[in-house]
Amino acid sequence: MTLKQLEVLVAIAETGSFSKGAEMNGITQSTASQHIQGLEEELGIRLFDRGRGGALMTEAGKLFFGRAVRILSDCAGSLTAIQRFIGMEDVTLHVGASDISGAFMIPALLGKFQKEYPKVRLVVHQGNSRSVLRQLVEEEVELGFVGGRIDDERILFEPMGEDSLICAVSPDLSTGSNDSMSQAELCKVPLIIREDGSGTQKAIYEALTGTWINKESLTIIASLGSSDAIRRALLNGVGYAFISSRAVTEELASRQLTDIRIPGVQISRKFYAARREGRELSPAAAAFLAMMLSQWG
Repeated sequence: MTLKQLEVLVAIAETGSFSKGAEMNGITQSTASQHIQGLEEELGIRLFDRGRGGALMTEAGKLFFGRAVRILSDCAGSLTAIQRFIGMEDVTLHVGASDISGAFMIPALLGKFQKEYPKVRLVVHQGNSRSVLRQLVEEEVELGFVGGRIDDERILFEPMGEDSLICAVSPDLSTGSNDSMSQAELCKVPLIIREDGSGTQKAIYEALTGTWINKESLTIIASLGSSDAIRRALLNGVGYAFISSRAVTEELASRQLTDIRIPGVQISRKFYAARREGRELSPAAAAFLAMMLSQWG
């Protein structure tokens, strides 16, 4: 059974004529007859009575006609859906983003993306780097934008800019009048960190491996789930924290927070665009990825 056979059957049924049905399909009458004959042989039943009155559908033909119309309609709808998908019309794009990527990097180009692709609806699923990469592997999102990478052959990572992590504190809590502290002093102050699975936490601990400081020597008082939560804790004078400089630009400029320098401790991390290895991106995902890499690469 082929779509062409169904198209010929519907045309003959609607016109009541093999010759007219053939003409509608751009084929000869004998070819149209061959299509119907092949269909009848496959189904094992006659679909048309042929006579002076033209082509009249049998009861079986009437039953099959309704289903043929629905099949052709579904095929046409599927074709339209793919064409709209390719043309990025009424498309929903799901991406995952870790804290800084979702809060700063994606919003920075959202207006430009929507201007160029107004019919693409972007849905951002935020989490830490570990949860975003899990969503990517499980195909819940098509792209991931994270602050750290892992060794996983299922994921392709592309560098997408860097970020510096600073040690920040409220001026009211800062020890002394200096804007620096030693590594030994860092171990004594109350410290707020990001949760396990965060790219920020991973970058901090990796940077500290180059010093004599280890995780156990730090005075960790809280583990929070976002840069914004840490920023709010800092503003409330709760403790010290390593945080993305992007997240506290305004607070540093207004002196609500102070950047504390620690000799021998400089922390930076790369951002990555992640996608599944060996999988073709949808047109919307490819366009969004290209824009993110152009903006931040």
